[in-house]
Amino acid sequence: MKKYIMILCMVFGMINTWAQSSDSGEQKGLDDVIVKETFEAGSEEEKLPIFLKADFSNLVEIKERIYWSSVSWEYAGEEPTVQNFSGKFSSPELTGIAPEPAKVFFLNFEKLSSWKIDIFTSDGQKFRSLSGEGNPPKSIAWDGRGENNFPLIPGDSYAYSFTAIDRAGNRRTFPGGAFSVPALYLRDDDEIWIGLSYASIFSPNGYGLAIKSEDFAAELVNFIYYFANEGTVTVESDHPQTDQFIAIVAKKLGKDSEFFRRIPNTNSEGKCFVMRIN
Repeated sequence: MKKYIMILCMVFGMINTWAQSSDSGEQKGLDDVIVKETFEAGSEEEKLPIFLKADFSNLVEIKERIYWSSVSWEYAGEEPTVQNFSGKFSSPELTGIAPEPAKVFFLNFEKLSSWKIDIFTSDGQKFRSLSGEGNPPKSIAWDGRGENNFPLIPGDSYAYSFTAIDRAGNRRTFPGGAFSVPALYLRDDDEIWIGLSYASIFSPNGYGLAIKSEDFAAELVNFIYYFANEGTVTVESDHPQTDQFIAIVAKKLGKDSEFFRRIPNTNSEGKCFVMRIN
C-alpha cells in the first residue's frame, strides 16, 4: 500500500513540475518575442533617414533629350511660365465684338537667339507666323489677320505653336492648344470689318436667334452711327436666319432692311456673319 502511495506522489510531483516548467517556458518565450519585436521596430525607426532622395528616372520616358540648361524659365508674376504661355484673349468692352488684337500670347523665355509663333487653321494649314530675334517680349499680340491680310473666321478653330532657338542653336517647339475668336472687328484706312460667329447671334439648333443677338444688333448700330457717315454698309452671311437678324439691326437703326447691301460670302467660307462699313 505504501508502495502505491509513493508511486502516486511521485507521479503528481512530476506532473506539477512539468506544468510549472511549461508555464514559465511559455511566459519566457512570449516575453522574448515582445522584447525582440519592440527592439527591432525601434531599430528600424532609428535607421530611417530624415530626407529621402528618391530617383524615379526609371519610371519616366524621355523621348526627346535637348539640353536647355542655358534657357531660363522663370516665374512671371504669380503664375508659372507654362500658365503664362497659354494664350489669353483681349476682353471686349461691350457685348463681345472685340477690337484687335484677336489674341495675346504671354511668354517668359530668356537667353534665346530667335523665336517664332505659328498659327494654324483647323485643317492644319499655316495661317500666320510671328517671329523675332533674341528674347521674345513678355506679350505678343496677334491682330487676327493671316499672311494674305485676310481676317480670321470668327467661331472657327485655330491652333498655335511656339518655337524657341537658344544661343547654342538648339531648337525646341512647344505646341499650344486650340482656340477660337467669337467676335472681332478690324479697322483699315477705308473700311471697318466686323465678324460675328454664327453661334454668337443664331440659335444652335439652326432656328431663330440667340439670346444675345439683340445686344450684338445694338452694338452694330453703334458702329454704323460712328463710322458709316455717307459710306455703304454691306453684309455677308449665308445663314437662313440672316434676314431676321438684319431686320432687328435695321429697326434699331431706324432704317429699312434694304439699307444694307447684301453680297455673297467671300473669305468667311459661310461660317460667320460679316459686316463691312466703308
